[in-house]
Amino acid sequence: MININNTINEGYLLSITLATYNVAPFIRESLDSILNQTFSDFELICLDDASTDGTAAILQEYAEKDQRIRLILKTKNKGLAVARNQCLAEAKGKYVTFLDGDDLYDASLFKKAVAMAEKDKADMVLWDYVTFYQNKEIEALRVKTSELHAIDPANKIKLLQRPAFTWVKLLRTEKVRELNIYFPPGFTRQDIPVHWHLITKLDKISLLPERLSFYRQQPDATTAKKDGKLFHLVYVTDIVERYLKDHHLYQQYRNVFLNQRLNFFAGMYDNIKPELKEEALQLIKERITPELCAYLKEDHDLRPQTRYFVSALQGSVKGKLQLKMWNWSRFIYRKLKS
Repeated sequence: MININNTINEGYLLSITLATYNVAPFIRESLDSILNQTFSDFELICLDDASTDGTAAILQEYAEKDQRIRLILKTKNKGLAVARNQCLAEAKGKYVTFLDGDDLYDASLFKKAVAMAEKDKADMVLWDYVTFYQNKEIEALRVKTSELHAIDPANKIKLLQRPAFTWVKLLRTEKVRELNIYFPPGFTRQDIPVHWHLITKLDKISLLPERLSFYRQQPDATTAKKDGKLFHLVYVTDIVERYLKDHHLYQQYRNVFLNQRLNFFAGMYDNIKPELKEEALQLIKERITPELCAYLKEDHDLRPQTRYFVSALQGSVKGKLQLKMWNWSRFIYRKLKS
């Protein structure tokens, strides 16, 4: 590991952390959207996880021009969770946030988020985002009314149902360390357990109902792949379940947890490669407990696709037929739309 530090200003209000791996086509644009913020009282910790495509050289180029950048170059790839954990350990700001090097950020993001955190004395500020394929799509998407307008920040159930993305969160550094927050190494979707830990433990949460992060969709991204990494959706919910039970929170959040777990099961099986479906089914069947079966019989707002999938998995002829009909209608819809 090579640690290339510029002169460190201990007084920065915000630590922005940026973990990168093979994002050379996008990293310049991402860095520019961070360094050109209307808020400037920050350090930018860039940790490159042993990229092989020239990302590190671009980071070095930027670090030479901007004293706010602290650059860490790893010589061995350890994964995003390890990178984020190290960035958190390195952070010196009052607040910290975790960004991705292929996304873009509104120029006013950190000015607004920090101002809200200071005004509300919040331990976490959440904002909204848009997903895009081409930059020209962003302006039309960002003006859509944020779903955060309809959420009470004290409603933890609604917050747990939000996407777990770490890059829509500003966190009070001291509080994150006090909670011993860490990203579980070895998994994609490692932000899901962190999301659950933060939402269930923090009481001072503020919502910024604007779409200020722009999430780039690219086919080579880890989360877009249909390989065995999709199994991680199962494993990270195991981590969440252990966390809830260890902290005596399981009964309080049982319904929202089981709903999310079942949706993840159905989504994982639906998206994974055909040659991995048998293994996926085995992982799911091992976790279809009597409690889950009882939950399915209760009157919960479960997605139809998920209900059909689990019913079919349990051997229901009706469930199998409903799932086939649902898949067929989706196929027709996509054909008509394309």
